[in-house]
Amino acid sequence: MTDSAQDNSGEHSSLKYLPFRKIVHIGGVVVPIIAVYIGKNYAIGLALCFLFIFLFIEILKAKVQIPAVFRFLWKEKELKGFAIDPFLYYASILMLLLMSFYFDDGICYASIVILTIGDGISTVVGVHGKRYFRDTKKTIEGAAAGTIAAAVIAFPFVGGLAFIGSAIGMIAEVTSKRFDNIAVPFAAFASMLITQAIIG
Repeated sequence: MTDSAQDNSGEHSSLKYLPFRKIVHIGGVVVPIIAVYIGKNYAIGLALCFLFIFLFIEILKAKVQIPAVFRFLWKEKELKGFAIDPFLYYASILMLLLMSFYFDDGICYASIVILTIGDGISTVVGVHGKRYFRDTKKTIEGAAAGTIAAAVIAFPFVGGLAFIGSAIGMIAEVTSKRFDNIAVPFAAFASMLITQAIIG
């Protein structure tokens, strides 16, 4: 789920999936909130439920025609094969929740926020951006918006570490060619964990 900004009308039409898909993507921020205020096991149950629903639909879409209202949740190429990007999104959230039993809860939850909010906002803003990073279709406006939004929302979980994690997560988003739904949260996770170890 990248913030590739397209330049012609044909490419813009391929982004018709964007509003629906990004509502789901950004909506994943409820998972760490549930973990904090209701309980970690409830959050894990919810993440598992989302993952199983996704896998069920993936199996189903090869056998039946998906209603038009739901087709906007997939990119065109994903309708013809397994949708690896959404799978990695759900898998990353689940992995970070499970890792929170062994690592700092706040860092794990903040990493989910950076994936859901940072990566999501960077796409929504980035498709309207004008200033591109060299050799990419990703924009400075998108990366900046994603960094700021993620840092603000992740701050209650980890304090000042949120700014480091958000910045590194967005760098990973800009530089990753594929699989940014793995690269973004785990780059953020590693950067915050290392910084925490250094500053004690």
